[in-house]
Amino acid sequence: ALISAGTVRFRPIVLTAAAVVVGSFVMLFDPIFQGLAIAMMFGAVAATALTLIAVPLLYYEFFKNKPCPLDEGEEGEM
Repeated sequence: ALISAGTVRFRPIVLTAAAVVVGSFVMLFDPIFQGLAIAMMFGAVAATALTLIAVPLLYYEFFKNKPCPLDEGEEGEM
């Protein structure tokens, strides 16, 4: 489930971050808004990395030893 969710959500997450970075690039040359642009660009890149890498890894580590709930009609060991 983690891999399929990651492949489905990869493009929208990256495109959103890219839009923020490209939009903030214009503000880099303004001395007043330069700090804001740097913060927005770094925040978008860091949040994208955390969303695509760290969150799925933490989720996997947390739930790897827990059994999946069975659907009705399936048999399994208890």
